[in-house]
Amino acid sequence: MNVISRRYFLKTGFKITSLVVLNPVKELFGASKQIFPAWEELVGYARWCPNVHNLQPHKIKIVSDTEAILYYDPARLLPIGDPNCIFVTVVMGIFIEYLSIAASSHAAKVEIAEVFDPINLNADGYTKFAKLKLVRASSNEVLDRELILKRKTSRAHYNGLPVEQTTLEKIKIQANGLNYNFSYSNDENLIDFIVGLNQETLFEDINSSANRKELDHLFRYSKEEARDKKDGLWAKCMGFPGILMKSVFRQPERWAEGIKKKVLANYYKASFNGTATIGWFSGNFSDTADWLNAGKMLGRNWLLITKENAYIQPFGSLITNVAAYDKINKKLSTVADDKKVWMVFRLGYSKEPTRSFRLSTNEIIIK
Repeated sequence: MNVISRRYFLKTGFKITSLVVLNPVKELFGASKQIFPAWEELVGYARWCPNVHNLQPHKIKIVSDTEAILYYDPARLLPIGDPNCIFVTVVMGIFIEYLSIAASSHAAKVEIAEVFDPINLNADGYTKFAKLKLVRASSNEVLDRELILKRKTSRAHYNGLPVEQTTLEKIKIQANGLNYNFSYSNDENLIDFIVGLNQETLFEDINSSANRKELDHLFRYSKEEARDKKDGLWAKCMGFPGILMKSVFRQPERWAEGIKKKVLANYYKASFNGTATIGWFSGNFSDTADWLNAGKMLGRNWLLITKENAYIQPFGSLITNVAAYDKINKKLSTVADDKKVWMVFRLGYSKEPTRSFRLSTNEIIIK
């Protein structure tokens, strides 16, 4: 071996030895093993997902760095308002998608590995719903996870401006990507019809003893009650004085007729002042798979709307009230398409609304 060859051999050998000693896996055998985010970190974001009446039925049990079981708490379901557990399943879809978006900062995502039995009102204690897995993401997430923390529901007055056309087109594209239709209208007559129907439905719920008692159980009439329980519908978030709400739901006979009923109706209707755009989603909505997919789409679009500095307020009772739902489907199917409408909401621009209280990460994770 000549001098040059010997020097080359020694120099090359030293480099290879250094690579093996200092970083053998990464340099000699490809990329290093994926380091996944902690489930606690992901739940810290996903706990802020929108959910029905802020009941927060989701629970997580960590199995390993890459696996967790999603449970639900049957004590946090709505036997009257959601007897088939349809919308709580939609909420589960949102929660899972927000876990995934939270993981995107680590080049990872959360997938459903298995869905167990459908959510059941008669379940006993925390009940398994789905097995979740953390996996490497093959593409970049376009939604920043910080949007989850920024997102809020606004029940305040909107500023009277229709939502930007570019925003509406973005919602439509994202909905279509998950096989749903998004439709909207800025028509004043249609907006008045929907707001008026929502008002009628409120009084139907108040006049129904079962509905009224269920809602009364969920309302948090003071800041102290909302802070202590960290769930339910806080009066401040609803835009109503707590004293008024408590009187309406615990002394309904005082508001059933006459001038008080008219005052209450006008007060409630005025809370929708400034509404200039109504939107609705339609499409497949018949089983657990549909509801989870709907939740994924809704959750993503809610963040997209947040990114555009806009807010939404769902009209949930227009879907859960049988009579109202029949009217809304007949009305909206003539406006856009004949597919099943499963969510109606107003969207627009308002002052930043109050944030509701939420269960802590430790209260969601099952030890």
